[in-house]
Amino acid sequence: MFETEAELEELQGLLDTSYEKAPGVRYSGFGSQHRLSARQLAGFQGIKLIAIATVNSKGEPRAAPRSAAFLHGRFHLATDSRSTMVRRLSNNPTMGFTYYENHLLIIGHGTPTPLRKGTPGFTEVGPGWAEAFKGGKDALTGIDLLVRVDASHLIAFAAHPEAYPAAWAGKKPRSKARKEQRS
Repeated sequence: MFETEAELEELQGLLDTSYEKAPGVRYSGFGSQHRLSARQLAGFQGIKLIAIATVNSKGEPRAAPRSAAFLHGRFHLATDSRSTMVRRLSNNPTMGFTYYENHLLIIGHGTPTPLRKGTPGFTEVGPGWAEAFKGGKDALTGIDLLVRVDASHLIAFAAHPEAYPAAWAGKKPRSKARKEQRS
């Protein structure tokens, strides 16, 4: 986990506010009992593929996969400053993102903040990215830009929220129902 207590508090506020803004909205059948807390979401370890949504110059939606790490309560994307995604975000600095697998869903909307190689922001986050990537000093080879996603809306659900954060690490925790049956 890379988050400080202050970052966890800020993240929890964002999760709560985002959920409250959409009363009655169901996300793929997930209800309030399926929400992940900031502490659970902070267990999102490693590099994962998330879908990034932007718009082209005509305002048409475009989505593409991008490697992301969750560091300090925000998603960070590694890219090349000449990429199509970066060009689109420069023209229209708003984005959506989705991560989903099995019975887990994370959806967010926000604005990008570029962290260029050699700047304090890149230097601060770069080691965390390399650690998450498990690639050591070569993890950022060819990467001259990290894009921090400053979410204005963020929700996170899991069919079995009690399994997190252990599930992020690939562990297979027993669900509460199975634990109770064995008792």
